[in-house]
Amino acid sequence: MGFWHTGYMEFHEPTGMGEGWAPEPKAPEFPCPDCGLVFATERDQRAHRFDGHSTKRPMLVFRGRECGRTRLMVTTPSVAADWHAADVASISLNGRPSTVEDTANYLSGTKLGVQTVTVVNGPLERTFEFDFCLAEDDDLNLVDQALERLIAGRELSLSAIDNFIMRAGRGATARRYREGLANYLYGVLAREGNDDRAQTDSSGEQLYEQRYNRAVDALGAFDRPAAEAICGLVALHYNQFDLAIRKTNSHRVSDVAARFSSMKAGSQFVTSSLLDRTHGSFDQALSDSVTEELINVSAMALDGTERAPLDPVLAEITELRPADQFKVRLIASEALLASGDLDGARRHSEALRNYRDTDAWYAGFRARLQEVGR
Repeated sequence: MGFWHTGYMEFHEPTGMGEGWAPEPKAPEFPCPDCGLVFATERDQRAHRFDGHSTKRPMLVFRGRECGRTRLMVTTPSVAADWHAADVASISLNGRPSTVEDTANYLSGTKLGVQTVTVVNGPLERTFEFDFCLAEDDDLNLVDQALERLIAGRELSLSAIDNFIMRAGRGATARRYREGLANYLYGVLAREGNDDRAQTDSSGEQLYEQRYNRAVDALGAFDRPAAEAICGLVALHYNQFDLAIRKTNSHRVSDVAARFSSMKAGSQFVTSSLLDRTHGSFDQALSDSVTEELINVSAMALDGTERAPLDPVLAEITELRPADQFKVRLIASEALLASGDLDGARRHSEALRNYRDTDAWYAGFRARLQEVGR
């Protein structure tokens, strides 16, 4: 994606008022962001804001939370009682005068589109935007069918994703769901290295992770198998193990996340293989190749009977992102200790010594390592 920034510069022409003439510099101004009053010094502005305003700030509250400047996405049905206003002298809806009651009734009956609400109290005025995207079951099913067709094609490319978007676009009310899935698919494509576009932004941040983040922001509100699978996979990607357990119905992903969660807490964990558990098709169909390999390693037996999935990953561990190195080293430490490779177990455990939230695991592991080494 391209991120375009526009700007401008002001150029001043000579005005004929004499050579070397320049206007007197304008005195600095410090406006109050709440009421717009302008002060000559920052100190006066701070004192004004600290003392408060004679006029209270008008508020709009949705489901008990005050609305802010950012456009709010509404993806679930609401009722009029969900919308409240406080300290409002007048209110307008989409530029037309209204009442609080009429506005609440209108918003609770809206399913699609951006709605703008402006509230005023004396000199104070605030504007809120709400993007309604309440999906109907038939439209959600159309999006799922388009996704299943993409998966059945066993090809992930820009054209395949474009075809998915085109087919899923017939489900007009499921726009948010479709956009979430598309963002995730674009992210997988970028992580697999099959997207010729830039892979990082100007700060060096991976664009595929930005895509993943946008995907879970959209999909977290949907109780659909594909949405749950993606949210679970992304949570596992970021080592958010407790969230991964809650967000997915895939036994494979949730069991791996539960193993890591128990290990970090210094609790007992399952040492037998987790790959024999039944699981839904979506997490395997939707995971990227790096995540898939890491899941296979993370699910391997840790009782000393298995090592084959681990060795190829250990050979390239320095090329992994830190969050993935964390997962691999935890598994390697336990697997190598169980198989009798004390030097390897010690090396990988020491690499985790200063990681956040590993104190309980490290203390227990060191005790077990010393016991075996006697």
